[in-house]
Amino acid sequence: MNRRAAAFAALLIALPALAACGGSGSGSGSDGGQAGFATDGTFAFAIDSDPGDLNPLVTNLVNAQIVGMYSYDTLMFLDPETAKPAPFLAKSWTESPTKVTYTLNDAITCADGTPFTAQTAADNLNWIVDPANKSPRLESVVPADAKVSAKGNVLTVTTSKPRPFMLYDIGAQQLVCERGLKDPKSLSAGSDGTGPFAIDRVVAGDSITMTRREGYTWGPKNSTSNTPGMPKTVTTKIVPSPSTRANLLLSGQLNAAIVSGKDEERLAALKSQPTPTMSGMIVYNHHQGLPTAEAAVRRALTQAIDLDTLTKILTGGKGERAKSLLSENPSLCAYDTVQGNLPSHDPNAAGQALRAVGKPVDITLVYDNSTDTGSAAAEYVAKQWETAGAAVKLDGGDENYVISRTFAAKDPSGWTASLGLNLQTGTPAIFPQYLSGPAAPAGTNFASIDNKDYNRSVAAAAGRTGDDACKAWAEAEKTLMTSADLIPVSVTPYKMYFNGATALYLPVGGQLPGSAIRVLK
Repeated sequence: MNRRAAAFAALLIALPALAACGGSGSGSGSDGGQAGFATDGTFAFAIDSDPGDLNPLVTNLVNAQIVGMYSYDTLMFLDPETAKPAPFLAKSWTESPTKVTYTLNDAITCADGTPFTAQTAADNLNWIVDPANKSPRLESVVPADAKVSAKGNVLTVTTSKPRPFMLYDIGAQQLVCERGLKDPKSLSAGSDGTGPFAIDRVVAGDSITMTRREGYTWGPKNSTSNTPGMPKTVTTKIVPSPSTRANLLLSGQLNAAIVSGKDEERLAALKSQPTPTMSGMIVYNHHQGLPTAEAAVRRALTQAIDLDTLTKILTGGKGERAKSLLSENPSLCAYDTVQGNLPSHDPNAAGQALRAVGKPVDITLVYDNSTDTGSAAAEYVAKQWETAGAAVKLDGGDENYVISRTFAAKDPSGWTASLGLNLQTGTPAIFPQYLSGPAAPAGTNFASIDNKDYNRSVAAAAGRTGDDACKAWAEAEKTLMTSADLIPVSVTPYKMYFNGATALYLPVGGQLPGSAIRVLK
């Protein structure tokens, strides 16, 4: 499944294991009002791969965040319909360029009944800030220079320099309770949060089972433990195959799943909700010694590809060209950094440029082969590059394989380009940690990008707020396009299908808080 960050802030790693699907479906459907909701029902939904470590403080993988949305809450909720933040754990907030505060609701409790306070929230953020914990949420969500404190029910975060979108970044972090903070390893296959469900059982590679807790009263849209239709049991099933997901939906063994391609024709009678998502991205590895360390080579490889054609292949003809690195709907900024900045399709110029390099251009293209469209897209790219004069080795695998070969590679020089590793977020301030700074393995700059224009533009953007911040971040992102550092290719309106259940609001990147689910009779 091609998925994105939780709600609106954290950048996560997403792979297109679900190929393209589109159209506009109605999510709410005809549920008959409260009389149509089941009491103490069961709800089963699918993800496409094992989520790995479930501790929300130590993962950037989207499947883990999807599971976490049932057990962990966030300070704020970004309403997909209004694109505006709404209360969740926090009932109000304030913001300035270097300071944010959140006033928490009263009487919030963890699943085990212990209180969750502003101090608990502060302990979460300070745990992330502590470099000894090596949290991937450090800097991507919580600024490294953050000073975090709590007084009464008010959480305060200050920074030494302006941090754009800090209110939203921190507001989207899933927060754990004190017991989990004291024993983080217990969260790897368990939970300790304020969410409506607690994890009972994890079967690696197969399923995760959760049970509804009591005393939950602060969910979005006035959701509580006793709201009609709230399931008693939730099961997350790991189902890599779209066809299998479709079969399970039709048989009633799944209540919700994203399904794509030819299989969605079989699901036409089911209700669905669209969830637009980045469905294609080319990332070039800039590691010293690789041909793609040279901007001329990256630009030539980009020129060799007709991105419109690649979009049709990747999305099965149902998506559209990406306009920027931001694909969240809603996102905090909206701009087009692709038009007029990426090299235009010109196979002849691409061939001339590669010949001018004066040495062989050997490419190892790592790609997600879990769908026909992903494999076809990789074969198309390889053919265009070979026609231009490059030698291409295709290296395909499932999404965990792609991550292990690129984002989490032990050998940062072992890959040259990737197709299918998508960076997903709704705020541009998340990107610098992954697209600049220390290269892997010392840092999180997994593609070893060193774009000095981008670094300067990021420094300038960091001091802006509001619309000025979005304009400044757009200028920064344009520098990535002009040097072809990485290429956002396509966005697809994936569909989440429902059978015997519904959701209160549109999913964001395939994700729904557990409090949004309603089981039907």
